[in-house]
Order: sequence, then C-alpha cells, then structure tokens
Amino acid sequence: MDVGSISKVKVILEISGKGVSQGHIVRHLSPLTSSAILKSLPIQRRANKFKDRFVYIETELALGREKQRTNFKRGDLAFMTFHGSICVFLNDTISTPMNPLGVVTTHLEMLETIVPGDLITINRQS
Repeated sequence: MDVGSISKVKVILEISGKGVSQGHIVRHLSPLTSSAILKSLPIQRRANKFKDRFVYIETELALGREKQRTNFKRGDLAFMTFHGSICVFLNDTISTPMNPLGVVTTHLEMLETIVPGDLITINRQS
C-alpha cells in the first residue's frame, strides 16, 4: 500500500535545532488512537527519554487501550495510554503495553541525540 494512501499518513518530527525525521502513522494499527492524534496535530512538547529504549513526548490526550502490544522494533511509534505520551523506540524493546501507531522512517539516529528538554514538533508532512 502506498504511503500516500488514506491508511498511512505521512508525519514529520522536527527536533528544534537538530533536524527533521519522517515517518507515518498507520491508521489500522490503532484507528481510534491514530484518529485522535491526527486531529491534534501539530503537537509541540518537550522531549523526555526512557533509558536507551525510547524518546517520548507527553500529550494532553486521554485515550484508552487499543490493539496493544509489548514488542516494539527500532523506529516504531506507539502511544502510552497510562501516560498519554507518544513514543519513538530507539531499540528493539519489550515494554509495557502500548497502542501501536506507525514508524519513523528517516534520521532515527538524530532522535538518539535528544536530551530531556529538547522541543519536538509532530505534524503532518505537506
């Protein structure tokens, strides 16, 4: 299926002063979660990091569990329901259950350089 299709929405993650990563949200992975996030874009928040496992930004979204899983690969995007956060996995990880969202496809190494407090903006790619 084409990345430009209605089931995959291209997004960019801009890290202030560092650059831009591209990816996509795949609607069928968690339809209600991805719909709520896409309606909320752009989202701009300060970055946090959980060990070397993932980078995350807190949102103000209170969403329930949906098609959750615990195994994630490097580059995967997920939504942590109990924390209301969007996560980007930096390594293959077994984590607490999260709603899968999609994947970051470019410049993942840039996300590894994030330090707490860096500003991240997630938006649709035009």
